[in-house]
Amino acid sequence: MISAIVNEDGETFVLSRFGDAQWDLRPFFDQANVAHSYKFINWDMGMPRALIDDCKAVAYAWFKRGMPRSKPPIARGITTFAVVSAMPFVRWLNDLGVSSFADVRPIHVSNYVHHCKYELKLKPLPLYGRLRVIDFLWVFSADTMFPIQSYPWGNSTLWRICGVANVKGLGAATKNVGRTDIIPHDEQSRIFNYCESIVREMKAELAANGIGYHPSDERMAIRCRDAVLYIVSITSGMRNDEAIGIEVGAWRKELKNGVTFCWVTTIEHKTGKGQVEYLVPELTIEALSLLAKYSVPIRKELDEEIRQLASNRDFSYSTEHLLRLEKARKDANKLFLGRNTQGGKVQESHHVEALSGQASNAAFDRIAKAAGSDWPLRTHQCRRTYARCFVESRMGRTSLIYLKWQFKHSSMSMTQLYASNPQQDLTLFDEIFQQMTEFKIDLIESWLDDQPLAGGAGEKIVELRAIPIKDRAA
Repeated sequence: MISAIVNEDGETFVLSRFGDAQWDLRPFFDQANVAHSYKFINWDMGMPRALIDDCKAVAYAWFKRGMPRSKPPIARGITTFAVVSAMPFVRWLNDLGVSSFADVRPIHVSNYVHHCKYELKLKPLPLYGRLRVIDFLWVFSADTMFPIQSYPWGNSTLWRICGVANVKGLGAATKNVGRTDIIPHDEQSRIFNYCESIVREMKAELAANGIGYHPSDERMAIRCRDAVLYIVSITSGMRNDEAIGIEVGAWRKELKNGVTFCWVTTIEHKTGKGQVEYLVPELTIEALSLLAKYSVPIRKELDEEIRQLASNRDFSYSTEHLLRLEKARKDANKLFLGRNTQGGKVQESHHVEALSGQASNAAFDRIAKAAGSDWPLRTHQCRRTYARCFVESRMGRTSLIYLKWQFKHSSMSMTQLYASNPQQDLTLFDEIFQQMTEFKIDLIESWLDDQPLAGGAGEKIVELRAIPIKDRAA
């Protein structure tokens, strides 16, 4: 049994089994922003059965046990693995007439690596994701019916084969960031100012209509929701699933030594940290509070659906009914909600749910265009832009000192920076640290050019230019 759900009477309903062509992983998804279609694995049963069954076996083993010395992945990891890694390798082997992994030889692995590197032109991290199935087939060989016969990487490792371990200099600083763009300053300013103006309009409208007023204009509510989502994303550095996971009232203010600190609480799923807090400006708290009032009508709509689902005992044995009720209850207190659409039109039998990642990107597209920007705005750009703006802020070289203070550490020790407050999102600090490394590399590389440098230190650096070096990275 791969997945199942239990109704209120304690009865178990199986959703999918190992031999099925489709694995239904909906019960395992905790992120609010994952679209329905991303929660399934569709195994290509037209491929040789031995290849498909052994891919299923290693996927299941990884999902339940994890790699040695690592915890099991979240459900999104499994669905991505099947689509990005397992099925492409199976189809490639099938084209060669290979029908089981026991028949895979070192020449096959070598040719597949060459195909992915030089024909598909995959960069180190995407290449690692594509080749991962081969690594899993070796690690979990005891779980397969037709195990791969020899260690696939010779005297090396997958990490080194992909070239990730060999990246130096500027590439090393950004190897975990990928190719996510940083929003240009001019575009960022244009979009942010537009969203801030919408927040001011929201505040003025609610003030004019008094306590208890809840706007009913759907188009206006969507515009306000989109603007607040951008403000939250750009002022906190949250991932999209963390921003979409914010619930009504999940923010607070704290007065310390005459300074007001504003915190937003959400759930971090990617690395399993659970509840985390983000330090944000007061504008963000104000925008979230206003959206809480604007979203009352759509939350009432969702509450009504939950009542109808819970009271309809005729469908208590329907798996789709039970799954919908569970999802609706999880989304009941979310702020960033939308009506489920298909083909761009709201269906007659629509329901309310948290925005998906795709819907969030569509919202950002609308916001950018409304602000007069041609920039292809995407959600994860906000996280990287936040990190970069932090590094380039007026604090300059004192940025790490500020981080030390923000994270309440007693020294600059990296261990203490990481260990002090378990409610901080430490992966955001990683991205800030990467941006600082990149910033420093850019600076040092500029010193090695021919531009004149002032001061005593500048003269010393100019002298160093005359000393032969092996290469720029050295």
